[in-house]
Amino acid sequence: MTDTPEPTTALAEDQPKRRTKRRYAHELFPHADEGETRPLDEEVPYLYARALGLDIFGTSWMEVEPRSTAGNRIVEFLQAARIAFLADALLSDMVGEEAWQWADMRSNEEASEFLYERALEYGVDPEVIKPYPCGPEPDHHDHYDAPDSRGWRVVHRADGPESECLECTEPIPDEDTNTSQNGATE
Repeated sequence: MTDTPEPTTALAEDQPKRRTKRRYAHELFPHADEGETRPLDEEVPYLYARALGLDIFGTSWMEVEPRSTAGNRIVEFLQAARIAFLADALLSDMVGEEAWQWADMRSNEEASEFLYERALEYGVDPEVIKPYPCGPEPDHHDHYDAPDSRGWRVVHRADGPESECLECTEPIPDEDTNTSQNGATE
């Protein structure tokens, strides 16, 4: 990771309202209706998006008080990941012990990497999923270069919150009038 050589341009107060380009998981992959049981091929992408949104990477989880809040979030993330992996295993025609072991082997400290890879298989782009808040919005965020021939990307640390970065935000469309402090449509 490298530091951004020039500071990120912050949003001016006289500019139109903006929101982050990345969206919360439920905005891109809505929850099922109450009482609705969706087919696995519809539910698995939702479950992967939800688990990615619950990941703590990109949040201020280390600063949140009480500390139990961060611990609870990590548990919630790992539970969501396990459910996504298990649903994926079932959709992949695994059953019983095989499905459970496949999901369980991925529900560990490397769950984020497995989620990223499996989400891509189902058309979920992890880079457009904004993590749900866990603590205050971080005072820095990352910018990524385009992938090189090997698929690797250079990461640049950008000063300032993502919600105040011109490169990482977009004007709020007219139909989206209710916005939260972090720029997410409510």
